[in-house]
Amino acid sequence: MDSSCLVSDPHFVRMESQESHLKRKRMDPAPEQPELQSKEKPRKRMDAPPEGPEPQPKEQKRAKKRRRTETEGNNVKTKKRANIFSRYTMGKRLGEGGSAFVYAGVRKSDRKKVALKFMYRSEVDPYITLPGDTRRLPLEVALMELVCKPPHCPFVIELLEWFETPAFFLLVLERPDPCVDLLDYCEEVNMSECTARSIMQQVLSAALHCRDRGVIHRDITESNILLNPQTLDVKLIDFGCGDLLKDTRYTEFTGTRPLYPPEWITEAEYEAEPATVWALGILLYQLLCKTKLFSGEHEIVYGHLDFPDDLSEASCSLIKWCLQRDPKRRPTLEQILAHHWFQGQVNEEQQNKPK
Repeated sequence: MDSSCLVSDPHFVRMESQESHLKRKRMDPAPEQPELQSKEKPRKRMDAPPEGPEPQPKEQKRAKKRRRTETEGNNVKTKKRANIFSRYTMGKRLGEGGSAFVYAGVRKSDRKKVALKFMYRSEVDPYITLPGDTRRLPLEVALMELVCKPPHCPFVIELLEWFETPAFFLLVLERPDPCVDLLDYCEEVNMSECTARSIMQQVLSAALHCRDRGVIHRDITESNILLNPQTLDVKLIDFGCGDLLKDTRYTEFTGTRPLYPPEWITEAEYEAEPATVWALGILLYQLLCKTKLFSGEHEIVYGHLDFPDDLSEASCSLIKWCLQRDPKRRPTLEQILAHHWFQGQVNEEQQNKPK
């Protein structure tokens, strides 16, 4: 598919801008077990660019020229931007979200399978400059460059290169084949603890790698984990909700609502690693118990954990540890890997692989 095919795609006719980071106000102390409500700002919409450029104030023109100049020093040149569809063939759409959509692709030079992720541009896109670098990069690109620097982690999707157009940022990512997202896999397979252990070990390794590279993912869910159904190899994807790691507390949360840690709901702030551990506890629970854990903010703060009778005592104790309401009582990522649930015969999952 060449660039002319994009004209008929609805994504290129009407676009939604990325959802802005929502800052929540600190909640006042409430009576015992109140009903918790959250407020969300309405999402702004932006129309597709017209056929020709509209007249613009001088300040807006200068700002756009400045943004182009700021990215001129990166690895995406104007010539490369113009030649993107001479370098890649675009296939079927693989998925879409509120701020991006993804197509299958093939690199023409060597027939390598790739994923082409189109991210809508907006006036509020954050740019950052990484230490020791002069380029100003879109935040998601910067995070992926950090986690993809050699030596690369095999459990994190690799960014091959990226481009920008007036309407989109385009990320060229590796595309494992075959693969499904973990959510679809769980709907088709009755997962054993051995299989869950193998998957969680890889996800934990990915989370540790991100932390060591100075990145917090903030959206580790089944939908953001690709799985090879034949080998059970895992890839963590989609850093669109991520941020740079910092020692202080975060006062905004851009991840999926069911991943809200309780301290975010009650105090409107959280620390990186305890929030990541909370998300991993939710993931492990949902893999083993085959059900969603929390349906709302009230349950996140006050809900109780129920476990099937056939779950091992070790798995239940690890889940309870990760889902402590007090973030200071949660384990570190290293302590999770050292838990005795992970000390079982991890390679037993070989017996449970699909034939």
